Amino acid sequence: MLRQSLTYQLVSIAEDAIGQGASLFKQRFGLDVHELRVLRLIDDEPGVTFTALAANTKFERSATSRILSRLVKASLVRRRIDAFDARHFQLFATPKGKALRIAADPLSLQLEALVLAPLGAEERRQFLAALAKISDWVKNGFNVEMAKRFPEAHRSPAVKPARRRAVATAKRSPTHPL
Repeated sequence: MLRQSLTYQLVSIAEDAIGQGASLFKQRFGLDVHELRVLRLIDDEPGVTFTALAANTKFERSATSRILSRLVKASLVRRRIDAFDARHFQLFATPKGKALRIAADPLSLQLEALVLAPLGAEERRQFLAALAKISDWVKNGFNVEMAKRFPEAHRSPAVKPARRRAVATAKRSPTHPL
């Protein structure tokens, strides 16, 4: 059953591909794939808050915090106090961070193409379209349907209130991709 599970297969593909490509990123750019993901998210949304970033990374907040500290220490990211709320800070990629991200992007695209290599052009197009459709469903309709079908899961304490607030805040942001 487990090996047939969609979520297991998706996670396995991602982890296998990341694991095999990770050493290339570390050798060529000095960052691992998770650090690059955080850098890309910050560069894609200049001024993003840590709360929104942590929700977007899909990592534990503590892992995101450690990665962010390394990126700041390496002068790839800078923090600025939020002008509207001094309790928060905004994050920006530095010119050095932007240059590193730009340099790393072609390798990411090459590895992604390699993962999709067994598919023909039409299969690739269909697969990516289906993946986008499922991703949109999970972000925009899945939770409502889950609450209808499994009300006990909707009230589960598994999602911490702070995380719920972070995601809700991030979803309200007009520039947030959630």
